[in-house]
Amino acid sequence: MKNPMSETGIAEDLIRSYVQFGCAEIHAKSLYEKTIAELNNGIVDVTDAEIRTKHLERAEMFKGDINSYAEMRRNIMRKLLAMFPNGDKAMWCQAKHLGIGMMTLFEAYQGSDDDVELLHMAYEANEAFTLAMSRFLGVEISSCAACFADSIKGEE
Repeated sequence: MKNPMSETGIAEDLIRSYVQFGCAEIHAKSLYEKTIAELNNGIVDVTDAEIRTKHLERAEMFKGDINSYAEMRRNIMRKLLAMFPNGDKAMWCQAKHLGIGMMTLFEAYQGSDDDVELLHMAYEANEAFTLAMSRFLGVEISSCAACFADSIKGEE
């Protein structure tokens, strides 16, 4: 399966997609936890039935989002493993967590005032993620993002 019009290739697009769904999953989890904490810690008036009901509905919505985003992420990761039969499923969790961590760290840098230390940390996280993805997909092991991208594009 190739997409000759893509600069990156289908596999890289899928990797970016699952990382973004993972990040959305984490954001929904944070919103769920915040909503529950507001109820449990008296930040909202739980004696007002309408307010309490709205918060509970909001919590359920975020809970549904978590499950929905997680399932989309899992389906994308399964697709990647199907595309790369030499992949190592044991690397699934590392690939997931390092991808989310890498993106979240980069977002921290983006929110900073051009903090060079955060940018360096984001690059290091990207190298760790690339190494884990190399193992997950069973391609030539590399922490070099450009090398990894070339190796997966050749395997599609």
